[in-house]
Amino acid sequence: MSRSLLPFALLMALPCAAQPVTVEIDMAPLLADNLVLTEGAEIGVRGDTAPLAWDRSLPLTDEDGDGIYATTLDFPDGTGLVEYKAVVQAPDGELLWEPGDNRVLVPGRMDADRRAFSSPQTSLPVRTVSSRQLGEDLALFRNALLALHPGLFLHNTETELERASNRLAGQARALAQRYGEAIPVSEVYLMMSEAIAAIRDGHTQLNPYNQAAYTRATLFAQADRVPFAFRLVGDRMIVTGDATPSMALPTGTEVLSLDGQLISDVIETLMAYMSADGSNDGKRRNLLSVTGLPPAEAFDIVYALRYQPEGTLDLQLRLPDGTEADLTVPLVTRDARRATLLERNPTLPRSDDDLLQFRILEDDTAYLYIGSFATFQMETDYAAWLTGAFRQMNERGAERLVVDLRGTPGGMDEAAALLFSHLLQEPVEVDFWSSTTAYDRMPDALRPHVRSWTSDFYDLTDRVTPNGDGTFSLRARPPITVAPAPDAFRGRVAVLVDAAASSATFYLARQIKRTGAALLVGQETGGNLRGLNGGQIGFLTLPETGLVVDIPLFGSRPPEPGEDRGVLPDVLVEPDADAVIAGRDPELEAALAALRSH
Repeated sequence: MSRSLLPFALLMALPCAAQPVTVEIDMAPLLADNLVLTEGAEIGVRGDTAPLAWDRSLPLTDEDGDGIYATTLDFPDGTGLVEYKAVVQAPDGELLWEPGDNRVLVPGRMDADRRAFSSPQTSLPVRTVSSRQLGEDLALFRNALLALHPGLFLHNTETELERASNRLAGQARALAQRYGEAIPVSEVYLMMSEAIAAIRDGHTQLNPYNQAAYTRATLFAQADRVPFAFRLVGDRMIVTGDATPSMALPTGTEVLSLDGQLISDVIETLMAYMSADGSNDGKRRNLLSVTGLPPAEAFDIVYALRYQPEGTLDLQLRLPDGTEADLTVPLVTRDARRATLLERNPTLPRSDDDLLQFRILEDDTAYLYIGSFATFQMETDYAAWLTGAFRQMNERGAERLVVDLRGTPGGMDEAAALLFSHLLQEPVEVDFWSSTTAYDRMPDALRPHVRSWTSDFYDLTDRVTPNGDGTFSLRARPPITVAPAPDAFRGRVAVLVDAAASSATFYLARQIKRTGAALLVGQETGGNLRGLNGGQIGFLTLPETGLVVDIPLFGSRPPEPGEDRGVLPDVLVEPDADAVIAGRDPELEAALAALRSH
């Protein structure tokens, strides 16, 4: 199939000549946090480009004793972006790294980075690329998709993908005409997000967590965020947290428009930039809700790039008492919003460890909340916590259990499997979908641009067999019998799910539904019964823009093609905006009613 993804290319428009860059760091915030600089401690910087290195510090000095430590770094001619961090090294060698994202220096475009210790970086030279450089990055993107992606046609026809490719080419030409040879990378990010979303695969995305420090600092850390958290229920935006200075948005307020744009129109526009599996629009809407807690959320990024709000935001509101009002609020940074939300609501999760909760409700019903299966990001020993929770509920004689997986996008398969074994009362057979890949050896031209968490994905020749159509299959996994865990729950179980449930959570919901291990309550999950792509992700770095594209390397397919949807719950609870406004939890209410009726 001919899929022309653009005759243009992208390169960073930076002068060739480098120059010295001064780094000045006010250490007062460290002292304000009651962290004393011990006598003999060394303040320094480490980074990825000489004269900096990540394994040794280049010292900073405070010549006048004002608490501001400084040095001037001389970079070689032609140096590009430099990532660095401040480090405090105690006399015994212990290191205290500056928290947050890496800082960025742009030799030749900035002469200094003057700031406080641990402050976010919000002012950097605009990164631009030429039309030629844009074409080079997009050609690399096209080649990587064709060579590596296992499911380009899982949810699309050849004609649909050709149409998306042509649209991308037209958008690139329009950017070249509008900006000449200085196309902002922010415009490329938006354009690429839409093109990637057209693949209709939940694991193919510009994942904000995998972007370089420059992209994070320039696109994700600006004062362009709405000063509230909200939940989307259909096309209705319901406030769940208020970060406005005057506390003008009580929980349950409905936002009717943003800067004169109806919420329904905004959501319809932004849906085109959301990566989800197949026709699962419930997942796309779910991605557009904002909790205000993670470092990057889809609505924040795409709304700011698409609508480019500045300074303030005009809101049309319907307050919880039904009255309508107009309000102008200041836009904020993600960090300021998060800090305000946490200050005003101490019950909000402050870390991934807070996404694990266990308690006993009234009438001896146990409640278990698991907000993430990404247990590698937790300090908590997940296995010990989970087995301990089930041991306690059994010792308490709980007769019913509600497992709340709402808002849980996925994570480690092993973590989901451990939960599954604790829901069983008898052994069950678990099946596995077949695994496929688009390549056996990664083309040499792509290798320098693709990384992952292991390096064994470059050469799969000893793990795959050819299918005869240019694709390859990994060794099939036969069904296995899963026995109940020693502390498995002995009563009735309901599991709450919603459209967030993808990847590992989707597979778990599918097995629960297939085996009858518990009652599924809530909404259709994310994911797709036609199959998923994922397993291992290749991180494709486009060298000129610096953008990083997640490309799944393996596909999972059912024995027979499934429907183009997620897993349907046993008890469907339609999203209810009025219930959210009133502070009710219809899903939990339905689960408790179903458990008590048996």
